[in-house]
Formats: sequence, structure tokens, C-alpha cells
Amino acid sequence: MGSFDYEVGIIGAGIVGSFTFNTCVLSGIKTCLFEAGEDVSIGATKANSAIIHAGYDPIPGSKMAKYNVLGAKMYPSIAKRLGERMLNCGSLVVATADGLNGIRELYERGVKNGVSGLEILDKAQVHALEPNLNDDICYALYAKTAKVISPYNFAISLCEEAIINGGELKLNFPVIKLTKLDGGWMVTSATGEQFSCRYLVNAAGAGCAKINALAGAEKIDLTFTAGEYMILDKSERKIVSRPIFPLPTKAGKGILVTITEAGNVLLGPTARPIKEYSTAVSKDGIEEIKEKTSTLVRGLNFKKVIKYYAGVRVKCGSDFVLQASRLAPNFYYTAGIASPGLASAPAIAQEIVQNLIKMGAKTRNFCQKRRKPYINLARMSRVELNELIAQKPEFGRIVCRCEEITEGQIREVLDGPIRRLTVEGVKRRLRATMGRCQGSFCLPNIINIMADYYKTSPDKIIIRGSTPLVTSPVKFGGIYGKNNIAISDSRDKLKNLTRRAN
Repeated sequence: MGSFDYEVGIIGAGIVGSFTFNTCVLSGIKTCLFEAGEDVSIGATKANSAIIHAGYDPIPGSKMAKYNVLGAKMYPSIAKRLGERMLNCGSLVVATADGLNGIRELYERGVKNGVSGLEILDKAQVHALEPNLNDDICYALYAKTAKVISPYNFAISLCEEAIINGGELKLNFPVIKLTKLDGGWMVTSATGEQFSCRYLVNAAGAGCAKINALAGAEKIDLTFTAGEYMILDKSERKIVSRPIFPLPTKAGKGILVTITEAGNVLLGPTARPIKEYSTAVSKDGIEEIKEKTSTLVRGLNFKKVIKYYAGVRVKCGSDFVLQASRLAPNFYYTAGIASPGLASAPAIAQEIVQNLIKMGAKTRNFCQKRRKPYINLARMSRVELNELIAQKPEFGRIVCRCEEITEGQIREVLDGPIRRLTVEGVKRRLRATMGRCQGSFCLPNIINIMADYYKTSPDKIIIRGSTPLVTSPVKFGGIYGKNNIAISDSRDKLKNLTRRAN
């Protein structure tokens, strides 16, 4: 077959797939990203600790060590280009009096890995940095180059930049068949859609074993670990200033106390082995988080928890796997990109694209377009904000009170390069419904705005996946007005009603 729809097809739109998509497109390769879900970054990328690790933890000489250190150095310039916020806060691994040897081992490992800015702190130094640490904390490894980001926002921005530069994204495209062609592949979705690609990259995360099997590539054996988290309200933000880790164990980096890019405090994750992919949260897991974080930081107010959730870490042995298949031609696959996968992603993508070009992927010269970040009202001066509202009044109508998100911001992201969004898609881009009330007040208004934008009825607006949230109008034409809607929970019981946003 001489002509293909795409030079490169990438399966899976998590952080690794998004970085690879972006790097391919900006390298001049005609590329398509295939994602089974309704949006990018809906798997492990939206449910992790959001830390760009410095690189002291991986075993020297491993792929984890190599790509962690390289990737962490790449993030600042990428963040600047995309307009993404990054907290240059550093991180601490803390220990009691008997943990000094463990701290020294991590320090020496970090030095071997090429990590700069590492420092061992004594009790006075570490408590000066973090006054709310427990009194029995005596030592810490201070990694000054660690950072905190919003992983899903990075993935979204990477994909949007790729799209405006000619890349294509196919959402709701679960791959069920891969057919070998002469010099390439045919990718078929569950709905029968088909596209041909000269090269394929498997970045499917938890689904990577299935994709390899479809391609007749190497067999992948995966292990799944659930990690539960708790998020505290922004009122607790001052309790710590950076990620606080215990000494790591064979199970992982441990349950930590950290900050988020948005200003919350995040506690977790647990490490609960599971047989298959599941994001259920357990009572035992929550109790474990409370117990272990209390040994690190005093004064944690668990009454300020606004959300529980879980992510799934997928491993394939003890190291990352990324390589060209020896069994399937023109097929490149990744597996086991767990922590420090987020930090490693840009370097992994760079390696994959360099190898694709060596394998024969064709590139072209083009004039790169810059992605314009969405309007961030929080970063605007009062004068700038007033001028914007005078021109576009919808930016003055607050919909989500907790996060202070306006109708104008919602309409702006609905008009973005990735369409059509679900309510969760709006949530990830703006944090609407992520505040203290978790959408109790703003969710119906968001649905009404989306229905108006898409010229449809509220019951056609999807919350996530293919599931709508609205069942019917309430008191149609009555005292609440015709635009009131009823929201149903998973048991299809009426839960809430509201007026349309003014």
C-alpha cells in the first residue's frame, strides 16, 4: 500500500500519548491520536500525585532514572510554551531519628542519577521549611528541582497545540482490530471506522497489553495497583508548602502530603494490589491515609475533605518498557509507565519520535502555530478584568462560585480545538465543580450553558463517557421557570433543581 491516511498513529491519549502526539506533529510528521474515551487525559493522567519528581528515587542505570531526570529538565520550557502553570516548590523526603541512613542512600542515588540541587537537612532546617511537620521528624532530603503541575491540563494543552498544527484526534475510538498492511497498519474502531497508518505507537496505558495482542506484538504482563486519595479544601492550603514524602519502601514512594497546582492539599496514595482496572475507593484505604499522613504532618483537618478518588498504577516488571516490536513491523510500544511516568513523559516521547524517524517516518517543514492559552481571570488586574467584561459581559457572570468560573470561560473552552466536551471535560479545563461544593450549586447551570452552546436539550449533555445526567424538567412553567432541570444520581432519583444562571 503506497499511501496512508497518517504517517504515525498513536493509541492512547494519556500524558505519554499526548506528549508523543505533540512531539510527532511539531516534528513535521502527519499524525493521528486515537483515544477510546470521550476526552484526553481521562485515565491515570487525571488521578495521580501531579509531581514532577527530581529523579533521586529510581535505581541508577534504569530507564526510569534516565527519563525521569531528562524529562524533569524539559518541563519548564514546555510549560512556558504552552502557558501552563508550574509550582517550583521542591520536595522533601522526611525521616525520624533512625532514618538518616535511608536519607543518605536516596541522596547518593540521586547524585548517581545526575540530579542537581539535592541537600540533606537537619531537624532545625527542615522544620524551618515546614513548621507543621511532626516533632519527631529529624532529617529530610530536600530536592529543590521537584515541581507540581496539573497533569490533565498539560495533556489537554499538548493535544490542542498539536491539533492547531495539523494533528488529528479521534475520540470515542476504542481500537478493536489492527490489520497488517503492506508497510503499515489499518486501525479499526468498535463502530467500524478505519484509518491507515504507516507506523503505530501503543501508548494505551492500562490497555497496552490488549493493543499489543491485537498487533501480534510481544506479550505484556501487567500488574495493577489502586491508589486512593483525599483532597482537602483550599482553606487548608497553608499547612504545607511542597510535597512531603516518607522514606520510600518496596511498595513505592509512600503516602504523602502535598499541594496541588490549584491550591488544595492532596493526601495519598495508598498502594492496594487489584486484579483488574478499578477506581473504587475503600474505607480501609481512607483510614490508612489518615493514619500515615498524621505521622508526617500535624494539624491535618480531615473534616475539610471535599473529595475521595482513586487512580490505577500499571506496572510491567520493575522498569519502563518502550521499544520497537521485534514481532510486529512498524509497531512501537510502551508499557508500565507508572511513577515517575509523569516526569519522564516528555523525554519518553522524544525518544519514541527520534526512533520513529530512524525507522523511516517521513517529516515535513511547516510554520509552527502558537497555542493561545485560555483566559485566566485570576491572573488579570482589576482594570484588565473590567475591560474584558465591558467587551464580553459573559465573563462577568459567575457560574461556579467555589472556583470563580464564569460563563465566558465555559463558552471559551467549549469553542476550543477539542470537541465535543462533556461536563467532566469542562471540569478538567476550568476546575468548575471541583471546589468545596463539588458541583452542588453550579452543575445544573453548566449543563444549561452547554445545552445552549451545542443547540440541544439538557438531557443530551453527557457528564462522562456516554452517560447523561439530566432526566427531565422540574415544575415546568411553574415558579422555578421553564429552564429548571432535575439531576439524577446513579439510582435515577431526583436529586437537585436550580434556576438557570443569570
